[in-house]
Amino acid sequence: MTKTMTNDQKPDRESIHFLAVGDISLGDHPVCFGHGIRSTIEKHGFPFLFKDVASTLSRSDILFGNLETVLPQENGGKRLHDIEMKGKSEYAAELSKIGFNVMSVANNHAMQHGQKAFDETITALKNNNIEPIGINDTGKSNCFSFEKNTVNLSIIGYSFRPEKYSKNNISYALGEENLLIEHIRQLKQNKSNVIVSIHWGEEYIHYPSADQVYFSKKIIDAGACLILGHHPHVLQGIEKYNGGVIVYSMGNFIFDMWQKQTRETMIFDCHIGENGIKRYSYVPIYVNKNYQPIILTGKDADKLCSKTERYTNAIYPMNSLLDTTKSMQAYKKTAAKAYLKYRIASYLYFIRNIYKYKFSVLIDSLIRFLKRRVNPEHT
Repeated sequence: MTKTMTNDQKPDRESIHFLAVGDISLGDHPVCFGHGIRSTIEKHGFPFLFKDVASTLSRSDILFGNLETVLPQENGGKRLHDIEMKGKSEYAAELSKIGFNVMSVANNHAMQHGQKAFDETITALKNNNIEPIGINDTGKSNCFSFEKNTVNLSIIGYSFRPEKYSKNNISYALGEENLLIEHIRQLKQNKSNVIVSIHWGEEYIHYPSADQVYFSKKIIDAGACLILGHHPHVLQGIEKYNGGVIVYSMGNFIFDMWQKQTRETMIFDCHIGENGIKRYSYVPIYVNKNYQPIILTGKDADKLCSKTERYTNAIYPMNSLLDTTKSMQAYKKTAAKAYLKYRIASYLYFIRNIYKYKFSVLIDSLIRFLKRRVNPEHT
């Protein structure tokens, strides 16, 4: 399925070819501990995960993803809280071989294993020619700049999700609306095409809130040509507005979640010229039971593209609601139901697969379950 928009008529060789994917976690999810992403890499090797999409991902000037894990040098520990959502520093070299050269670290799992793990992740990425964006630079995100012929590109990353793991020092760019708008305007002074990676919204719901829709328009009006949304773990729609494109949520790409909706994702593909996005399309993807993103074809591709169209159509009513209290209350209620459905599915998955867990993991999981009964905010 392809959508097209044209801002100028220069040949494609003058444009920047940009590809983007959704959330990438290279550690075991707590509910898949012992048989998740990291365990799969240790069993089959890193290239196994990207086997079906490697050739597609290699065909671009820029390949971008949201790195929702840490890649520290030290990987000790056998307990759940020590190693969940934690990859290895050597995985950065493997990501580089796939073609990734820009990744966002502005998300709610960046500080999960402390400052040292975050710093080592940044070092690992840079040592392997991957530019991490979303690093806190006096409140603003650092910026990746890229130039090809006469086309300039700037990529920044912000998170608008609450930080749970670090109270005093947050090393990624925690979003503030006015600061982000001003940052985009500053970058536009250099006639750069600005892409914003933004970690936002509620999980497991297929459309954004009215305030997200309203804020996204402000981001485009400030000068951004593309918004890439992350965090909901499911696909949301794609909206064209004022010459720009808003991908509200790209879903997961490399992640060990098991519900069908969390396995539906995309590769976003666009060409960027001097005056913004010339055209764009997306490749429908399904993550199989081995955590491999598989390119869909035929009827399967048509079905996922039709779903994405429905998600896009669900955006338009949000434009008229703005961010009224009534609309936000209704949205939060719907999001809460979606999250509860996911939580119940997590418990059922755990019970069905209880034979896969080590005894220590079962104990840790039970303790975490009990703590959540007392304090729902416990992670």
